[in-house]
Amino acid sequence: PVSDRESATVHPNPKADEYLEQAQNMVKADGAQEMMPRDSFWAPITAQRYLDLFSKGGKDDYFSSDYTDNELEERLQHVGQQHSSARLQVLVASSGSDEYVPSHVNIPKLTERLVAAMNSKQAKEEEEEEQPVALGFCLETGNHNLSQGPDDGKRFVDKFAELLQNIK
Repeated sequence: PVSDRESATVHPNPKADEYLEQAQNMVKADGAQEMMPRDSFWAPITAQRYLDLFSKGGKDDYFSSDYTDNELEERLQHVGQQHSSARLQVLVASSGSDEYVPSHVNIPKLTERLVAAMNSKQAKEEEEEEQPVALGFCLETGNHNLSQGPDDGKRFVDKFAELLQNIK
């Protein structure tokens, strides 16, 4: 997982703060579905979608490393709540050399925190012998699309296959 909000700091847009303020003003003025300026993002984007991705606490800001453990739990505990009814299993796979993750982020530690947050509600509601909903997996040499490490793609597929085989 990669935080869009934090990813935007890797190659920052010099007008990012200005665009965030503009998106907030557009939403306040009932313009949530209006388009942002062309150079605000690499693809066409509405003011609401811009806020969802790039404001702290936005609707799609789930994986940011600057959240406290409690904030991550609030945002991700729904994953564990769905376990019983859906037999849900989640592989939280991260790449240790992901070019979209800022260099200050400790990727293995963040992966552990995300997994703990996803499993927090399950741990409180289900018996201890239950399989955890979320399992972490970090490919130390992996980049974002697993195209650089020697066997990263194969290791990811093998881990995912293992997860599928273990679903009860």
